[in-house]
Amino acid sequence: MNTILIFNGSPRKKGNTAVLCDSLAEVIKNRNGKTEILTLNSLNINPCRACDSCMRNKDGMCVQEDDMKDIYGKILDAHGLVFAAPIYWFMYSAQLKLVIDRMYALFGMKGNPLGGKIMAGILVYGGSDEHDSGAINAINALKTMFNYLGGEIKEIIHGTAMDIGDIRKNKILMNKVKELGIKIMQKL
Repeated sequence: MNTILIFNGSPRKKGNTAVLCDSLAEVIKNRNGKTEILTLNSLNINPCRACDSCMRNKDGMCVQEDDMKDIYGKILDAHGLVFAAPIYWFMYSAQLKLVIDRMYALFGMKGNPLGGKIMAGILVYGGSDEHDSGAINAINALKTMFNYLGGEIKEIIHGTAMDIGDIRKNKILMNKVKELGIKIMQKL
């Protein structure tokens, strides 16, 4: 069975992003799918050094010794990738950005190792909409990445929740997460 790898890019273990990640995982599991949630803030992930060793080595692996060593294998083995994060200062979190930047190493491999994978995004923000919160920047960045990588589905859902736990009151976004889980399972 193929796994959907969910990146929780929130620094809060039980924040709104975690609730959405858990909800998505539950929908997928209830339909006999398999998920793994990576809580990025609890992992040791260094920033990309732009050394290009991954391109010279042609193995798609970064020379840095951190938790990305294990994450690369999970990314390659997964059938789908879901990038979830809060919006901080008009963009997705630094925790998620670290992983996205380090995915560059995978392109040292021959071909596009991520082409055809299910790719989706879940964003939550404190503003009233995607424009005043700056989420539009993250939406556009994820769309561009998904298109470049040749992902399937390429859906990005987003909504507002100011304080920890507020996401449970946002029934529209909670339902969108459930619908996303159903769409993902239809592709598996």
